[in-house]
Amino acid sequence: MPLVNVTTVTGGLPLDNDLNSTLSGTIPPVLAANVIVLSFDQNFNISHFQQYTLMDNAWEIYVGRFVSPSQDALLLYDRMLGEMRLLSFDSKLRTVHYQAVHSVDSNWEVHSGDFMGAGRSQVLLYDPSTGNAEFLVLKPDLSLADKKMISGFGLNQVLYVGHFGTPTLDVMLYDPQAIQSTFYAFDNTLDIVRQVTVASWDNHWQVLIGAFLDRSRCLATHNCLTGDDILTLDRRTGQMEQFVFSFGNQYQVVDNRSQGFVRSNVASSPSLMPVDTTTFNLLATLNSSIRGEELY
Repeated sequence: MPLVNVTTVTGGLPLDNDLNSTLSGTIPPVLAANVIVLSFDQNFNISHFQQYTLMDNAWEIYVGRFVSPSQDALLLYDRMLGEMRLLSFDSKLRTVHYQAVHSVDSNWEVHSGDFMGAGRSQVLLYDPSTGNAEFLVLKPDLSLADKKMISGFGLNQVLYVGHFGTPTLDVMLYDPQAIQSTFYAFDNTLDIVRQVTVASWDNHWQVLIGAFLDRSRCLATHNCLTGDDILTLDRRTGQMEQFVFSFGNQYQVVDNRSQGFVRSNVASSPSLMPVDTTTFNLLATLNSSIRGEELY
């Protein structure tokens, strides 16, 4: 049976009625089930099996913690139709929530994560051709709660997400032409609160973000934070480098030398010096034989 109501009809086909969990005898054979969702038990035996039918075969599939901190949902994106679908499932892989997003631009890159400390993921869309970005804030039923536009991220850059010393997810925009990267941190309204640009890599490097650094010792002594590292590969030489970037605390330091003038009854303006403990360091270098392989 259809999971959503028909709202728009294009070319005789219902635009929103493109997902079915059961096949009707009136559906043409060409629309046989083309999506299979599986779950497994602890022995990797199939515990649940569900088939679905998508009339459109051009969906890109993304996964994010859109429902809760412990439950993922699917985001389907069709660039040609300008449509998105958000789906979540119950313990038997039956569809619980199904939301459609219409009139979506065709050039978005899709990322997800908790950038605002909400406990659930938001959708981050970035268009390299304009330099604009947009956050989609979702409710637990996957309906749209809010949108946040961000302009001026920069043209033709490569967007990465990672934890760079903050409790929430951050963004790194890598500009191989300018040989620099800019890191962004956000507050609970998705406004940019920190922005730091560093000299980085040209277009011969491949970049990966992940927790490659062993922090077990410093975590055990409670003197470091969880976070992600930056692993880079020079495809010309096979050289790999490991970097760490971390937003540090920002301080205002009082210049105590002014106190002598105060004691002498000489007028003096308070002197505050801003100090930012943000760090960007090269941790390790490794020579490898990797040239044409892709790193993931």
